[in-house]
Amino acid sequence: MKIFTLKNLSLLLLLMIVSGCGYHNPNMLPPEKQGRIFKLHIPLWPNPTNEIRLASDIHNALQDWLGQSKQFTLVNNAGEADYVLNGKINSVSYTGRSYDAKDRALALNATLNVGYTVTETSTGKTAWQDNFALAETYSLQTDAHKKQALETLVNNLAEKIYIRLYSAVSRYEKNNPQGN
Repeated sequence: MKIFTLKNLSLLLLLMIVSGCGYHNPNMLPPEKQGRIFKLHIPLWPNPTNEIRLASDIHNALQDWLGQSKQFTLVNNAGEADYVLNGKINSVSYTGRSYDAKDRALALNATLNVGYTVTETSTGKTAWQDNFALAETYSLQTDAHKKQALETLVNNLAEKIYIRLYSAVSRYEKNNPQGN
């Protein structure tokens, strides 16, 4: 008969604690336990910046991220939706990050500043809103680096909204039952 050492017992205890912590991934729950599926419309956001295609890139990234969610069904017009995700690209800026001996920029910070609002279509009430900025550093060696930095910012923006949106809408629904 093998005797368990203190190290083995500690590892076994740790595994039992971690496995029994109650964590669950909401995307892995059976459909009947995932809660209501919300219909969401995402219009193209206004883009007062000089970055061509930025609004469509954000729109596509949001559709890609939110299309993965089992909690949302994307619809083509606001009339079909439970919620509308409106937003505005406030600004895109490029500030110096590092310089050479002759004060020429070698790297820049690309910063994307946006605001968005999630509105319940049946009442017109705001369910969630937020403003934030994301930054990404890139090298000035080629224009491709700037493009990659902007693509990273757009993807990170869509991911952050994706992560926040379901819990925000769920909290709103809990605090504002239909008919109130």
